[in-house]
Amino acid sequence: MFEHRIDENLGLRPVTILDAEEVYAVMDRNREHLRRWLPFADIASVEDERAAIAVQAQRWAELRSLMAVLVLDGKIIGSAGLPTINRETKSIEIGYWLDEAHTGKGYVTKTVRVLERMAFEELGAERVHIGASVHNARSRAVAERLGYKLEGIIRQAIVINPDGDVTDEALYGLLKSEWIQREEAAV
Repeated sequence: MFEHRIDENLGLRPVTILDAEEVYAVMDRNREHLRRWLPFADIASVEDERAAIAVQAQRWAELRSLMAVLVLDGKIIGSAGLPTINRETKSIEIGYWLDEAHTGKGYVTKTVRVLERMAFEELGAERVHIGASVHNARSRAVAERLGYKLEGIIRQAIVINPDGDVTDEALYGLLKSEWIQREEAAV
């Protein structure tokens, strides 16, 4: 099990069954904000959240994905992780969502940097990628700020809400060599 201290107030740790009520409460109060971008924003109950967390625990045990919670001053404010770990192609997806009250403060950018390090150094990735709705300017800005390359627009690729509406996905990628270069330049 890992836990990363991102700064003095912000941390990232694996989500557990014990977090189900708090994660559900954060999602519930952010339902309108999140449902524009995420199909799972309308999880119906705490029990459904517990079931989703149990599935994620199994996927992490198999090194197929990792979902974690962002914790600010002891309170869960969102989730971030590696929803797809493809060990054959050494490609890993990074994903995240955040309580609307905490957006625009750099928390996601800092968290993505931690997840990149984990993907490249600990899990042996050669490529990480972030996908976002073409209309999700904040998520796209995170990838662009960190030097990801826009690899393409995938038409009608994301189901964005429980009604089944779909949107185009902007797919951004960062190669390990690009990440190393960026990290060395920051020193």
